[in-house]
Amino acid sequence: MRKIFITGGTQSHGFSEACEAVGRSNVQLCSDGDQLDRKLSTELPAAIIIHESQIRNLPVYLDEVLTQKTGRRFIPTVVLSNDVTSSAERFDQCLFPAKIIDENDGTELSEFLTKAVQPSVKVKFWGVRGSTPCPNSENIRYGGNTSCVEIEIPGYDRKLILDSGTGIRNLGNYLETYTEGPINADLFITHPHWDHIQGFPFFSPIYKKNNSFRIRMPEQYRGGAKEILAGHLTKTFFPVTLSMFDSDLEYITQEEEPVTFGSVQVDYLVANHPTKTAMYRFKIAGYTIIYAPDNELPMDTSPLRYVDRFCDFIRDCDLLIHDAQYDLDLLKNREGWGHSAWERVLELAKESGVKRLYLTHHDPDSSDKKLKQLSERLNLYKEDTFRELELAREGLAVSLPVDIKSFS
Repeated sequence: MRKIFITGGTQSHGFSEACEAVGRSNVQLCSDGDQLDRKLSTELPAAIIIHESQIRNLPVYLDEVLTQKTGRRFIPTVVLSNDVTSSAERFDQCLFPAKIIDENDGTELSEFLTKAVQPSVKVKFWGVRGSTPCPNSENIRYGGNTSCVEIEIPGYDRKLILDSGTGIRNLGNYLETYTEGPINADLFITHPHWDHIQGFPFFSPIYKKNNSFRIRMPEQYRGGAKEILAGHLTKTFFPVTLSMFDSDLEYITQEEEPVTFGSVQVDYLVANHPTKTAMYRFKIAGYTIIYAPDNELPMDTSPLRYVDRFCDFIRDCDLLIHDAQYDLDLLKNREGWGHSAWERVLELAKESGVKRLYLTHHDPDSSDKKLKQLSERLNLYKEDTFRELELAREGLAVSLPVDIKSFS
């Protein structure tokens, strides 16, 4: 079990209860923010607890230490406070989404830590933007990197990486910093539009020997995964070609029919998009996870029966990650571009019994302000319709608890 890092608050009643819940041997004390920062440079804990009084100007510290270093923003973090209402106001503009808990509320803290240390399939968002990167100040809260998602499976030695937009660069740096031994992964590329492959040559682990990757993509008009990527990585467009990668690379043309490897089964449905695009469906540890970042859900029955086939494909899934680049007003002028309105996604996901829905592939012109307003609207649908309903953002992780004994 990974450690829990604690800075301050060790005398509170809530802290004592929480330690009993997860075991005191799993708790690592840090004397101050500097020591916490140093420990984070070599080890990522299961969770962090910081007493608000322990670090001066804590909102700034969190943003500098936990959002500006690769991988740290995924760490579940609690701020213990003696005045939750005032603290919530202080942290309102903080980019790092720490959870604020009353320092004497041992029950809430124990529940938080128990969830943090429980073995889970973790789905991490490294890039959630559509069409083109937009590293602007008005997009920093939700993120400006293009599509990339990581799935981490307990007891399985290969990562699953979904798409290689610009978000995969940070993922590569993270893996190199915190992985002991070789890095092995299956990379599932939904389709070869730029925003889903432009980060591929910046994924640093592919330049290192002893690492291995299986690159999977549906067959395209001009060939499979190797032919498509080779076409993009020519001297005309980029200084590095496929032959310059030192890792063990296998290129696989992914078929629609179910394929099983390790503890994973995967198949896909072809999306409604201008080139052949996969909506991947993974079955892992009893969960069904569907990744559909580029898919236009039509407002009528055209293409023929497409909506019916889509609803059958996603029915009762545990987690759906779906394209929601537009709203209905914007879709009127962009029909045929291959992207959906969020209202239509909610409608069909609700009809199909989807349990958790995360909307992604945000339009590059959708600012943090606009997305925050949409997030507030989504709150109206949460309790009665979905177990979880969120806008995807960089640094967000979805945890699906598992019984580690169920893995072979």
